[in-house]
This record gives sequence, C-alpha cells and structure tokens, in this order.
Amino acid sequence: MIVGVQGTSSFSDYNVFLRAVGVALSSMPVEDEHVYIYTAGPANINKMVMEFVNVAEKGMKSRGKKIKMIKVAPSWILDNILDVNYFVYLSKPNEGKSRLVTQAQLNNVEFGVFQY
Repeated sequence: MIVGVQGTSSFSDYNVFLRAVGVALSSMPVEDEHVYIYTAGPANINKMVMEFVNVAEKGMKSRGKKIKMIKVAPSWILDNILDVNYFVYLSKPNEGKSRLVTQAQLNNVEFGVFQY
C-alpha cells in the first residue's frame, strides 16, 4: 500500500495527523505486507511521518507487515498519483487545498483532507 502525505507549514496538530493516517491505513487490504508512506513535506509534516513510522514499526512487524517512509517532491506524487492508494492532505481550515488534492480527485484516488 502506498500512502501519500502532504500538508502546510502551519499544520501542527499531531492528533489530527494520527487520525488521518489511521483512516488511510484502515483501507489497507489485508494481504498487503508493505506500507510505504511517501511524504511531500514540508519539514513539519515530514517529522510527523517519521515519528509515526518509528513508533509503528515494531507493531507492524509483529503483524508481519513492514512500514517505510520515503521523502519525495510533490511533483513525484503528482506524476505517480495513480500508484497512490490513499492521499492525505493536512492543513488549517482557512488554507486552500494543494494541486495534489485536485489530481487525486480527478484520478479517483481515495483522499482525505484533514483540518483543525
């Protein structure tokens, strides 16, 4: 399973981030053994993803699954949007959506916009 994550530099609520990742992973097929989280930044979002992957790694391993974080440019997700199983966008309510949200919507990729 591939989860794409992007957010704004003003987003800072780790609990909302955890809820977003939980929603994304709940759609994971049982037979998938690998979870790849492609994070397109900014730095605060990358840190949240890194922390989550580090904490979740042991629990996933006990269930026979592997989780890995990969930092990418937003253009990589844009070019590979059809390979993404779920796209997460994190922002504050008054901020607009990124181009990646529009692309996910146009390509019928499951996505969630999580705001606080």
